[in-house]
Amino acid sequence: MKEQKVKKKLLIITTIPASFHFFKGQVRVLKKGFDIEFVSSPGKKLYYFSDLEGVNSHEVPMNREISVLQDIGSLVKLIKLFKKIKPDIIHGNTPKGGFLSMVAGWFVKVPHRIYCVHGLRYQGAKGFKRKLLIAMERIACKLATDVFTVSFGVKKTLKEDGISNKDVNIIWNGSVNGIDTDYFSVSEVDSSAMKKQLKLTSDNFVFGFVGRLVKDKGINELIQAFLEINKKYPYTRLLLVGSFEEADPIELETKNEIENNENIIYVGFQREIRLYLNLMDLFTFPSYREGFGISLMEAAAMNVPAISSNISGCNEIIKDGYNGKLISSKSAIELQEAMETFLLNPELVKSMSSVSREYVDDRYNQKKLWEKALEYYLKLVDHV
Repeated sequence: MKEQKVKKKLLIITTIPASFHFFKGQVRVLKKGFDIEFVSSPGKKLYYFSDLEGVNSHEVPMNREISVLQDIGSLVKLIKLFKKIKPDIIHGNTPKGGFLSMVAGWFVKVPHRIYCVHGLRYQGAKGFKRKLLIAMERIACKLATDVFTVSFGVKKTLKEDGISNKDVNIIWNGSVNGIDTDYFSVSEVDSSAMKKQLKLTSDNFVFGFVGRLVKDKGINELIQAFLEINKKYPYTRLLLVGSFEEADPIELETKNEIENNENIIYVGFQREIRLYLNLMDLFTFPSYREGFGISLMEAAAMNVPAISSNISGCNEIIKDGYNGKLISSKSAIELQEAMETFLLNPELVKSMSSVSREYVDDRYNQKKLWEKALEYYLKLVDHV
């Protein structure tokens, strides 16, 4: 009888448990080749996701912001945990979780240390904080045995900014977890009741946005552009799905418009975003920086073409002139002009809508990505 090989232990580490959403479903496939466990700050979502994926979990408090004393305490706890568990491979994600796990993993000589760069937080920082965040990225990459990114744009930036001189890996065409096109499908939702509730009619042209309502997402520019469009075309509406955050606040004037303008439909944070994506004629995403741009993928899967900033990650999902339009970030004028172009050319919207879903399904289908991720990690640790 052939002896069955013992699976190698893989720890997935994130700063906060909500980030395990990025691995939802993927873990079940990775378990074919690995014994997987989760590590993050404590919270109900840690147990929710560990129960959902059927894995063990470990609490290590980690602060998202820089806090020297707390960070040292977190590092010590990670070192103790790694010594106890003796993982074969650690997979560090998010800036703080990635940094601390790479340092701890190097200290206890974990054989395989993957640092996965989802985005570059220093791009939105200034002064000393920016320098410190850059230093943390360089250290994390230096101490990792393997560096992965979620997009070719982030890979390019790592090289250009001198963050890492290692060979940077990307699984398939990029993204963290791909797109579930079975779930994000127009055929799976009925938005008629929601359309009535939001007082939308067939005469309205609906621009939309899904994400955090913060400065770095280009919300100030989006509102500025929409107000000009709405003056000329009163039948237009702007549907915003997401929550305000104090860490990167938008201008007070912008927030007042969102909350008081009857042509701006603000619905706050929503778990079921498909109902709202299904009401949009055009997705608008004028972000300043992204690691990838998951909401663009989700909109495309729902047949919604997009206007997006021409930035890393986003310009891999949106092919300019094919399934959307790329514009300069931080330009309300370019955004306004692009919005008006689509508004006045319904056939353009229709043609781009017809190819959007197929484009992301071909490149980022979730099930294909999961299998390629398993194959990649097994090859990485010479596990056959």
